[in-house]
Amino acid sequence: MDKFANQFFSMRMMAFAMIIFFVAIGGATLLESTYDTQTSKLYIYNATWFNLLLTYLALNLIANIIRHRMFQLKKWATLLFHISFIVILIGAAVTRFSSFEGMMLIPEGSSSDFLYSSNPNVSYRITDKKVQLTNDIPVYMSELDWWNGFDNSENFPGRKGEILFEYVDFHKNMIDSVVTHDSIKESSIELVHLGESKFISQNGFLTLEGIAFSFDKKNAMPGVELFKTGNKFQMKVAMPGSTSLPMATLQAADRTTGVPDSLYQPIPVDTLVSLQMSTLYKVGETQFVFKGLKKNTKMMRIQSDVKDEGLDDLEVKVTHDGKSKIVTLTGGNNSIPSPTMFELNGLFYDMTYGPKIIDLPFKVGCDDFRLERYPGSNVASSYES
Repeated sequence: MDKFANQFFSMRMMAFAMIIFFVAIGGATLLESTYDTQTSKLYIYNATWFNLLLTYLALNLIANIIRHRMFQLKKWATLLFHISFIVILIGAAVTRFSSFEGMMLIPEGSSSDFLYSSNPNVSYRITDKKVQLTNDIPVYMSELDWWNGFDNSENFPGRKGEILFEYVDFHKNMIDSVVTHDSIKESSIELVHLGESKFISQNGFLTLEGIAFSFDKKNAMPGVELFKTGNKFQMKVAMPGSTSLPMATLQAADRTTGVPDSLYQPIPVDTLVSLQMSTLYKVGETQFVFKGLKKNTKMMRIQSDVKDEGLDDLEVKVTHDGKSKIVTLTGGNNSIPSPTMFELNGLFYDMTYGPKIIDLPFKVGCDDFRLERYPGSNVASSYES
């Protein structure tokens, strides 16, 4: 046993471990520059083997202090060198296992008491409208999908059978793109919102300023539901106070006095009404114009050719009591997550992929933000809060 210990904690093994360490951190730098921070953490920095390597280095340093009796005045320099590395490794362990970091958004003149974690999570909220169950699962995903994967199970109070969450697939840097091709059988409705065209595919949905828009979608979320019946289009809104106004009336209105309220036509709630082209609709605070139908057109998620453009798509399979649904969670490590909501087996789910919210016991306020630019340029030269 003593012979094994002497070999295991020898200077030769120490040198070999240091070589592995330097190769590992060099490889992590390459992974981070080629892919992203998540990949370097998944394969190296947060990997169990790397933590064991650092633990071995710390133990080897302690063993060498004892073996070579460095607690002597004549060896104080060597002792200090070894202790310095041990302190560094202990500090790294404390940071790694007991700290957290994140991003706090504080607009000028306001304050915040929460931050978004720097680590991505699959977060979910499950409710039957009486009881609510929430959880966060830390996950790291990479384009190198050798080690991608996670699964988690929950038992919802009063319901039989486990709820199982399973990894399906992962796609990085995905962007929304309108694809038109003869092979596409679906059609898409085109809306104009804030001067930009927005497309909703059949059986699809779109969120504009917090309001859900859907087109021929079953079990659609309350908001604005659009339908095609023959050659006619209809709409149903769930927001009271919604109005419509023909664009011709708007263009003919006096610029100084504006459009009289009497010319706005109210839209009855939860009632099918005809959807007209060249008409300005206002639902809640969201305004849009129905431009028409584009055949053989579909909104699709495709991978961007530009590095770090777009968001990540994580596909998760949710199974409960024999029923399953595959959902796509859009988000990523450095994005504010947007929820994906659906219903399965009588339960309602709200799931996100990205940073989780961490509540803080204090507030941070931004009194003033100053930004200076280089003369004749929009490039920032300095900024301070």
